[in-house]
Amino acid sequence: PAVSAGWNIRQEEFMDEVDWIDILKLRVGYGQTSNQAVDPYKTWGRLATRPYNFGPTGYVTGYYVSELPNAELGWEYSSTWNFGLDFTLLRGRLSGTFEYYIQKTTDLLQSVSLPSTSGVSSYMANVGKTENKGFELKVTGYLLRDTERELIWSVTGSLVRNKDKIIKLSEAMKEANATLLATGGATPNKVWQEGDSQNAIYAVPSLGIDPSNGRELFLKKSGEVTYTWDARDRVFCGVDQPDYRGNINTMFMWRDLSVNLSFGYEWGGQQYNSTLINRVENADKKYNVDRRVYEDRWKEPGDRTFFKGIKETTATQATSRFVQDEATFTCQNLNITYDLKGNKWLRHNLGIQTLTLKGDIADLFRISTIKQERGTSYPFSRQFSFTLSVMF
Repeated sequence: PAVSAGWNIRQEEFMDEVDWIDILKLRVGYGQTSNQAVDPYKTWGRLATRPYNFGPTGYVTGYYVSELPNAELGWEYSSTWNFGLDFTLLRGRLSGTFEYYIQKTTDLLQSVSLPSTSGVSSYMANVGKTENKGFELKVTGYLLRDTERELIWSVTGSLVRNKDKIIKLSEAMKEANATLLATGGATPNKVWQEGDSQNAIYAVPSLGIDPSNGRELFLKKSGEVTYTWDARDRVFCGVDQPDYRGNINTMFMWRDLSVNLSFGYEWGGQQYNSTLINRVENADKKYNVDRRVYEDRWKEPGDRTFFKGIKETTATQATSRFVQDEATFTCQNLNITYDLKGNKWLRHNLGIQTLTLKGDIADLFRISTIKQERGTSYPFSRQFSFTLSVMF
């Protein structure tokens, strides 16, 4: 179900003398949706077959539990309040929309991780309640709009803010999280805690590398300083989502030439830079490795480094040392088009009605506070293209 209402403020009598406002509307809406995007057989337990080799007697087909039953699995419900403002000012030179929303979700559907000793990696369950609050702002303005000289320059910007919070968790989810918090690993486990974000990062607090021996120092929950990493000391270290994000697009047109630029930005969140662990500290030195494995690690007493000693053989676990604040600005796309339509010389001498030259560059540049290799898990490429179109 959904209901909505609006108020066109511009049509009110008290706005008659305000000539610089073209459109001004307020909106409010409420809706409720449900999510049942789950395999209908998830409520049942499931067996799978596997061949077992018994040597001389050959292979025998065996059965094992591949999915645990959950007879209480139900739908997920979300209710959303939405408040909006639409405006157009200065005879269309400036326009935009603003949306503020509050979304509450109950009986949240989530895959609950289980320890490997259970024989099943996870199962689907209704794990609790969450809340999302935020806003979306989009504004378009014309810096130049000269139709006589065929000169137009516009800029569109958007800003998005979303803050999520876990309101309540089921007992099963709390037990699963307690198990995950006590489990080691180089990458932080996906742990949910009431009052925190669904994208929270939990790691053991690090005090850096001891210059005297190249070992990492950790801070226990008791306040004690130790060289021993303990998963039970993990604490909230940040959120793996930006506080703010958005896009900036600009379009410039002059006669037959048009230029379009698209930028993206985000700031305020954190990232766990696992690449530094996998490619530097936990790298196998017997093989081809990142040069930082030998050049940037601790080597002798007095060295002050980010990376622990090169002779340290203990695997690096999830530590706050690799939680980094992220602010990123990217040029997503550059497009330049020169479109010749109705050119007399081309039409009379070559019989060409339309000639279009187009160049396009994707991912032109990326500036970030986190120096992070791209393409280590999925191929990364900067794409260039050029198109020539002729119509006779």
